[in-house]
Amino acid sequence: MGEFGALGFWLLLAAIVAVSITLAVGMIKLADRTLSDSVGQNQNSALAPFLTCVALVFGALLGFTVVVAWEQFSSAEAHVTHEASTLTTMYRQTVAMPAPEQAQLRRLLRQYADAVKGPEWDRQEDGGTSNTARAAITQMYRVLGNQQPDDTSSQIKGEFVGQLTVLVSDRNQRFLDTRPRIPGVLWSALLFGAVVVVGICGFMRLDSRHGHVILSSAVAVLLGLLLFLVFWLDHPFGTQRGITSQPFEQALTVFDAVDQGT
Repeated sequence: MGEFGALGFWLLLAAIVAVSITLAVGMIKLADRTLSDSVGQNQNSALAPFLTCVALVFGALLGFTVVVAWEQFSSAEAHVTHEASTLTTMYRQTVAMPAPEQAQLRRLLRQYADAVKGPEWDRQEDGGTSNTARAAITQMYRVLGNQQPDDTSSQIKGEFVGQLTVLVSDRNQRFLDTRPRIPGVLWSALLFGAVVVVGICGFMRLDSRHGHVILSSAVAVLLGLLLFLVFWLDHPFGTQRGITSQPFEQALTVFDAVDQGT
């Protein structure tokens, strides 16, 4: 999903709606071929307990999955925001450093932010990283390690190193957040449960054929959209409608403001 843009997002959404409606209509036709013409609405009372049982179990599983996926999405978004916020804090800390060291660290911080919001952001969904960003972190440690001890700046350097450690931790967590968390077994259960619910709806009998198609299609589309929501939340960095690199762009704006003394 690394190249999953806005057009792909809407195309996938439309495909899910189309497949859901096709499934609902297909189940109704399967019921027509399977059941005899003498079967009427009295069959609904026999199917009702099965539909209730399946709907309760599947609804609980789907609801739990949506909540967990949303919590993971929110956590990933918070990690990105904190990483960018740490960058701005580090950039402001350089104000109290000697001029040569200040210039080097500011250049490296900008280098890191530019690399993350650009090439690394586009590749991280597929497991790719930016050598430029990784090198910037390593070089910052070297710059701080090569400086001679100075009582006037040792405290700010210690705080800067602490923030740098936090930055590395947030970066590692961001890469972990790009990995889907919902296992394939759970996806299989969700898909099978959705098909069973739509199938039972298709085997129900209504006086109006069109009404039956509309109601079954509505249920199928609802389930399809909820499953799509879970998939989208489980891939937070895969689309332009997920988590974006905007916090790092904002960090670069703050860098400019600090350079201007504000």
